[in-house]
Amino acid sequence: MTNTKKFETTSFSLHLMAMLFMLCDHLWGTIVPGNDWLTCIGRVCFPIYAFLLVEGYFHTRNLKKYALRLLCFAVISEIPFNLMCGSSLFFPIHQNVLWTLLIGLWMIHLNEKAKTGNKPHLAPLARVGTVFLGGLLGLVSFADYNAAGVLVILVFYFFRGSYWWCYLGQFL
Repeated sequence: MTNTKKFETTSFSLHLMAMLFMLCDHLWGTIVPGNDWLTCIGRVCFPIYAFLLVEGYFHTRNLKKYALRLLCFAVISEIPFNLMCGSSLFFPIHQNVLWTLLIGLWMIHLNEKAKTGNKPHLAPLARVGTVFLGGLLGLVSFADYNAAGVLVILVFYFFRGSYWWCYLGQFL
């Protein structure tokens, strides 16, 4: 079994778990309010999706198609999300989580461009810049999880492959 096959199997399992957890969170928010334990279970799905986004960035064959799919689903799911959160078709003060994932994907891409560009010595500056830019975009766009959501994605990106540091960074 190749590494790619292992990732696909694990990725599929993680997607199923995250969807189940997300369903619990959405049940708490819509059909079964007052059962706080459902939202506690549901909040586990975002770190899983953040991890999968970072891994997806490195395993995709076509980043433009990957980002376009994410954008399309962000737009499609915005109206149902607005109806659930704000009881209207237009609810500008809270956007769905796919926008957070899209911002995080863009910040990862900017970091990778800085590492492989003409001036790789500027990569540490790009890391700091994307932390601030991503956090700012998360706040200004009112994306779900705000700046913290984008920062979680960047933590998974920055500490990818460095297991000891990864655990420490995620803990912090």
